[in-house]
Amino acid sequence: MKRFRRSVLISAAAAMIALSGVHAARGEPVAGGGGFVAVPGVITGSSPDGLGSWGVHYQRIDGGNPDITAAINDGIDATAMREVEKNTWNGSTKRPWIFDATGTAHFGPITVAELIVGKYDTDEPHMPIDTVATIVFDSRSGIVITWDNLFTDKSAGLTRLSEQTAAILPTVYAPPHPGDWQRSGAIAPIEINFKYWIPTRDGIELHFPDNQFGRGLKVITVPWAKVGDLIAPEFLPTTSWA
Repeated sequence: MKRFRRSVLISAAAAMIALSGVHAARGEPVAGGGGFVAVPGVITGSSPDGLGSWGVHYQRIDGGNPDITAAINDGIDATAMREVEKNTWNGSTKRPWIFDATGTAHFGPITVAELIVGKYDTDEPHMPIDTVATIVFDSRSGIVITWDNLFTDKSAGLTRLSEQTAAILPTVYAPPHPGDWQRSGAIAPIEINFKYWIPTRDGIELHFPDNQFGRGLKVITVPWAKVGDLIAPEFLPTTSWA
């Protein structure tokens, strides 16, 4: 009976999200690169039982090739929507709750990336929970850039990210006990451990979600020089910022 009740809530909430939709928010465009500019978008809604509400204020893009722009915006919209779905379905159904997130577009030499950070909160233990999501596009084609196509060898790339994380993370965030994070399975060279990232001037900016390495989000940057030999030739321009 409990499972049936939860399924009804999920279906009703999914319908509510579909109705809330994605719409433009008022605001001035933010200059980007490659002929693109960032423009505001928003998803808002509330749960069928009236206990919860959500809002994701994020940035879409405008300008450039219309087909590429549409493909990138579709991906950004879908990422924002998944954040709503992921961070509300398991929410409390007995106490009021809220999920708020902010998304920012980042423009590189050949990339458009979206970083969405948020917070789910309710009057229960171990709250609030910080959230993160990212998606990276090739601004020349609109395709999504992942570890599969960014690296010439995905396994070698993940191993390099793991090694660099083991070296860098403890210098930025002190582990509870010396060596804890270097020995942690959360640093193992598997894709789920390095799910969130964006390219920046300084390197690959890795974002680790709440509870991967203790409470709160963790962010480190792996310099391009440490991974440059593994970047696929077609994506090498992403390492060269003017």
